[in-house]
Amino acid sequence: MEEIKKIITAFQTAGYISLLAARFLEEKGVVKDIGGIDLDEMSQFSVIKNGEMLSPVRMLEGKDFIIITSHIPLQINAVSSLSKKVIDLYKEKNASQMIALDGLSIEKPQDKSNVYFASTYTEKEIKNCKKLPEGAMMGFNSYIANQCRNLGIPFIVLMAETHNEIPDGIAAAALIDVLGEFIDLKIDTSELVSEYKKTLIQINNLVKRLDKTPKNEEQNMYV
Repeated sequence: MEEIKKIITAFQTAGYISLLAARFLEEKGVVKDIGGIDLDEMSQFSVIKNGEMLSPVRMLEGKDFIIITSHIPLQINAVSSLSKKVIDLYKEKNASQMIALDGLSIEKPQDKSNVYFASTYTEKEIKNCKKLPEGAMMGFNSYIANQCRNLGIPFIVLMAETHNEIPDGIAAAALIDVLGEFIDLKIDTSELVSEYKKTLIQINNLVKRLDKTPKNEEQNMYV
């Protein structure tokens, strides 16, 4: 295994795009699960993989990077201790950069997701990514960004436009494409997009059928 250069965080966002991106990379064999991070504040939760009960916060290792992720929403009281452990891992691995994957909420689904970035340092131009001129962040990524700034750790957040309705494959694919510029990764994300579009079609068809359902018949469906 090569030297770890990047530590990447991928926690719940609008459209679940960070989690989708991490899971997709794991399914495609780009990363593998190498263990968990135990937190007292999240000891009431477990995830199950291949029948084994594990810590909810997982470490996924790639060629020269580690992704920290959790399909269980982070508890507010766990943010500080997790941030400390992630920074300790960064120092232990002598990494060169911290990257956070996040979402930028928009009102409606769209056929293309723009990706933006913000950083604690002066970042040069990034391919297929725009600098976010203004805005606000909250939650884990904001907390760890402040910690990194105070410690002089290069931190950048990548934010893809997404909505809150269903897991957004288009935005997740856009996020992976930009992330690839940082971790030297080229991977076909068309599967994420096509599965997402199929889901949208199924949902739209279901909504149309429900709209056409007579009122008395619709009431019987819930008896």
